[in-house]
Amino acid sequence: MSSEREQVDTLEQEVDRIRGNIGALVRELNHRRLDALDLKLQFRQHTARVVLVGVTFVAFVAGGIAYAVTRLRRRRTIRAKVNRLRTALRRIAAHPERVAERTPNVPRKMLAAGGGAIAAAIGKRIAKRFVSA
Repeated sequence: MSSEREQVDTLEQEVDRIRGNIGALVRELNHRRLDALDLKLQFRQHTARVVLVGVTFVAFVAGGIAYAVTRLRRRRTIRAKVNRLRTALRRIAAHPERVAERTPNVPRKMLAAGGGAIAAAIGKRIAKRFVSA
């Protein structure tokens, strides 16, 4: 009986020790959570990284804008326009059947159907006027 009681006491002590460790772990995790969500603290601890990320972001945006402006300026030169005209003329010479061909898209089809319906309604009214007059 005493050995069973000693085992129970040992297990209770072990459980109490584990609970104490869990409490300490939960307190530490809560402390780390609060530190991780404290933006001022994070900025103080990682100022160089935050500045580096900001500078990199600004550099990418500025580089994209500079690239777009440079590309636009190049497209507006006479040489670029002549090259595009030459390419277009080559396409026309290679496939003259595609020059006037325009495939209708959904908005164009809807516009054509609506225009046809309006023209039919106007035509009916005009026809009624002439017939009744």
